[in-house]
Amino acid sequence: MTSIVDSKTAARAYKSCLKEKGAAECLTQRAQVVKGVSAAVKDECSPYTEDFFGCFMHRYRLSSCTDATVKNMLKCQEKLAGTILSVE
Repeated sequence: MTSIVDSKTAARAYKSCLKEKGAAECLTQRAQVVKGVSAAVKDECSPYTEDFFGCFMHRYRLSSCTDATVKNMLKCQEKLAGTILSVE
């Protein structure tokens, strides 16, 4: 399991590699960043994802299924991924 700190470290290493070697030489680092970010977002946003899929499975017929359900899930994913990838 990859932590958010590990993902930020991988993102820094990838950006450094891009500057030094170019995109073609940094495929391994890029894969690590993608894997780390997706794992972190999956873990941290799981409550919103579960709500969304609960609504999806019931074809949005539940009273709790509103546009806010999807909005909250997307907002969590966007905010967390942006935080991880905004390395300096």
